[in-house]
Amino acid sequence: MDRVDGAQIVYPFTGAISPYAGDVDQATLIWAEASGLLTDGLRQKSQRLQYGVLAARAYPQADRDTLQIAADWIAWLFFMDDQCDEAGIGRDPQRLAALHERFLAVLEGDPPDSGDWNLTRALADIRRRLAARATDDWLRRFGEHVRLYFTANRWEAANRCQSIVPNVATYCAARLFSGAVYACFDLIELAAGIDLPFYARYHAAVQQLERTANNIICWCNDMLSYPKEMQHGDVHNLVLAIRQEYQCSLSEALQQALLLHDRETDTFMKTQKQLPRFNPAVDMALERYIDGLQYWICANRDWSLTAMRYALSGTEPVLRTRFAHS
Repeated sequence: MDRVDGAQIVYPFTGAISPYAGDVDQATLIWAEASGLLTDGLRQKSQRLQYGVLAARAYPQADRDTLQIAADWIAWLFFMDDQCDEAGIGRDPQRLAALHERFLAVLEGDPPDSGDWNLTRALADIRRRLAARATDDWLRRFGEHVRLYFTANRWEAANRCQSIVPNVATYCAARLFSGAVYACFDLIELAAGIDLPFYARYHAAVQQLERTANNIICWCNDMLSYPKEMQHGDVHNLVLAIRQEYQCSLSEALQQALLLHDRETDTFMKTQKQLPRFNPAVDMALERYIDGLQYWICANRDWSLTAMRYALSGTEPVLRTRFAHS
């Protein structure tokens, strides 16, 4: 086995898609064009990969405006990755650090200026729209998750510069943050119209659910995208980390990754059954949040398989999404 397909990645729950999918996807392309994010090389790629459709699968319960913000945020992650690669920043930890510092300042409310990069101005626009509907606590949590994502990006860049191959345990610990998944999970609350209280959000069982959902998403994506990492000489992939550490074949490494993924799915389902009861209102909000985690898991698989089909047809390289992307 040198590839996995949709028949092998199965979940005991189903996904959904927003009725606004097509409209939001088109609006995201228009926003990206107006923001100066669409270079000639990225325009056709963005049309094919439909970042707005990914958002519509990840947040099918969202109203039109909230879904648009989510789609633009997801697209921004991809454009940032692509533009950093084009500018040669993606392998330079020091340049990345300076760029990340500016992005984080904008997320804290610092206004953009005329000297800022187009990505910075686009992020400021996203932050402005988020601030109109999110609490200060939510914005702080989102900013912290983005900070952790940037830190993991720089860790990957340093590994590339120094030709360091992380072991499986180290890789998996960093992978929780290198995909921006936690920041994307934050948007579930806005999409579902809920505000989980601190004691529910940080309950051990809820934290375990988020962690396992994050792993499921990232490991699924790693299994689908490892040919791209091999092609580009990138070692940041679960399949490749397993092969390196255990000196096994690619087929054996892929089978082991699938086993880990499936065990994590089992843990996710078992943890749901261990959730405490709080009160009717919080319990209902938590149920909607868990629905959101399940939507994200299915969205990642379904969208990634579509991206992989483009790659196999020769029209697009396999993507590793930045909330599952590198």
